[in-house]
Amino acid sequence: MNIQMMQTTDKTMSSREIAKLADKQHGHVIRDIELLNETLAQESLSIIGESFYTADNGQTYREFLLTKEQTIDLMTGYNRNLRIRINRRWAELEQQIAAPVVALPQDYLSALKALVMSEEAKERANAEIKQLQPKAAALDAISHSKGSTGIRETAKAVGMGQNEFVAWCTNPDKPMSARFMYRDHSGALNAYSHRIDQGFVTQKLSCFIGGDGRDRTAPKVRFTPSGVTQIAKLLQQERSRELEAV
Repeated sequence: MNIQMMQTTDKTMSSREIAKLADKQHGHVIRDIELLNETLAQESLSIIGESFYTADNGQTYREFLLTKEQTIDLMTGYNRNLRIRINRRWAELEQQIAAPVVALPQDYLSALKALVMSEEAKERANAEIKQLQPKAAALDAISHSKGSTGIRETAKAVGMGQNEFVAWCTNPDKPMSARFMYRDHSGALNAYSHRIDQGFVTQKLSCFIGGDGRDRTAPKVRFTPSGVTQIAKLLQQERSRELEAV
């Protein structure tokens, strides 16, 4: 993947600061961002820009600089308390931006230009709101969820049949980083390790007695509230694209 170098004057939050807020190793946050960049590239969205910083030891290391929207995309895979801490930090960053000075137009042409610019700003704001609505809907879908859910319950929560949901999670046409589960040699469903690391799914061995009376074990996949949120958001994005293509 081609990594873009961050060259912007917009407010950003570094991957180092996110690692500190999330109580995670910076290397693990870098790994999560690289996986997120794969998904963003697949969705034809702007990927997270890479930068470099000089540490106290004089060595230069890489980091990423995230916009507010990219930060929200990343933290969706983390816990609810972290979401609040990062939201508060973004509020502090936004307060650092000085309010623009608006000059009153002195003539008819200036007034007309100001009106046109105002309407354009309103259209941009409406477009941004429309873009954020699917994310808000996805987060609200499980805002009251407690604990993890099984495959059948998760499928129901996101409005899909179980077989359709399994096919979506294991779709071989998607890159591995975009899938959630796979079938092993015996046909049993397993969770991808990177999804477990992201906090979207859990897996443990379930013991049962087989038809032959012998003890058997099989993997049992469950989806966390963060995982259901991520899936709901991805499905909403897919449906929005389908509607736009009609």
